[in-house]
Amino acid sequence: MPVSIANARAAGRLRANVARRGAFPGLGGSGLMPSRPWSWLFGDMELPTPAPATEYTAMGYPPFGRGVALLASAIATTRWVAERWDPALGVHVALPDQPSVITDPYPDVTPWAYRWAAVEDGILYGNHFALYGEMDWRTKRPGWLLPLPADAVWIMQDPTSGNWTWLVGGEEIPRGDMFHIPFGNRSGEILGRGVLWQYAEWLGSALAAEEYSGTYFAGGTLPPAVLQSPELLTDDQALDLKTKWREMTNNREPVVMPTGYTLTPVVSNAEQAQLVETRRWSAEMVGMMLGIPSWKLGLPGPTMTYQNVETADIDFVRDGVDRYSSPIAAAFSKWLMPGGTQVRFDWTSRQRADATTTANTLTAYVSQGILTVDEARAVLGRPPADAATEENTTPEDVPELTPASTTVEG
Repeated sequence: MPVSIANARAAGRLRANVARRGAFPGLGGSGLMPSRPWSWLFGDMELPTPAPATEYTAMGYPPFGRGVALLASAIATTRWVAERWDPALGVHVALPDQPSVITDPYPDVTPWAYRWAAVEDGILYGNHFALYGEMDWRTKRPGWLLPLPADAVWIMQDPTSGNWTWLVGGEEIPRGDMFHIPFGNRSGEILGRGVLWQYAEWLGSALAAEEYSGTYFAGGTLPPAVLQSPELLTDDQALDLKTKWREMTNNREPVVMPTGYTLTPVVSNAEQAQLVETRRWSAEMVGMMLGIPSWKLGLPGPTMTYQNVETADIDFVRDGVDRYSSPIAAAFSKWLMPGGTQVRFDWTSRQRADATTTANTLTAYVSQGILTVDEARAVLGRPPADAATEENTTPEDVPELTPASTTVEG
């Protein structure tokens, strides 16, 4: 369908307007966190100890950062399609011409990057926000999106009428202009709850334990001690003595005590302190929090053979990855697709059993008439048998080339 110059100019203005409205500076606080960003107004200046985790500190914790990357990568690298129910075939069939919001949801980045960022928004903050771009004439729905920082979107509600609107960077955004994916919220609530909302305090404790264990091992796991002097020391002398003791223990240098001084170590070591076990337990809790098997985070787990590794990967997709892929697919289906069309992530390649089991299963299905040969080939990503044969066969109407004869006249 041709686009007129007037329509093109209008689309350009709309794109620029959407981009302008999305160019908001990030806010220091977040309406999605359980903290009180205005607590200083009420004189509440005391912070809990240890402090709740933030996005920066949580992502810097290796098990957590790696777990988020595993989930985001699994969804970003998986093919998604828009499909429609075919009553004649009795199955959903992928549209031959995929909507632009599926093939290129945000023109400034790749589809992979858009999906990765949306998953991170869902994990950390429980919400993904974007402004709608211009219309796709094929679907009569928005053809692209402009994502917004998840921690920069707030809700402003009228206490009298109860009506609410979005607030970004001090500007009100009408509800109809905002694409919102809540990754799990209670009935009657608008915003979803991310990991930082649910587990910020626990993560803060885990990070505090990690920091303590780091300083413990940095000191060579040398225990604290009681230094006794034969004479009365001033505060400055005692402080100087403690400073020298810390320097020697951190450098693991031999300790030479002056005559009359007594060193009494406090019984403690890395094994008794169980720091290693504590760190491992915290990492396992992070895996449980994110829905990731412990062995994917490099932690000890059951003995994995080739067969049960694939089974565990299927469980990972079903019990962990689907927690964040389903809200994305459902929101795209409801708000960005025409009626009767749905968006689905194709997990066939990740949920396939080993080659032998897959071959035996497909053979049984074909022999029982459950699948045709071409349908079984499609499961393996192969073209129909006739098409594959045609590609490997030389057409009959192509004449064979024979070397030309040369006659030499003498």
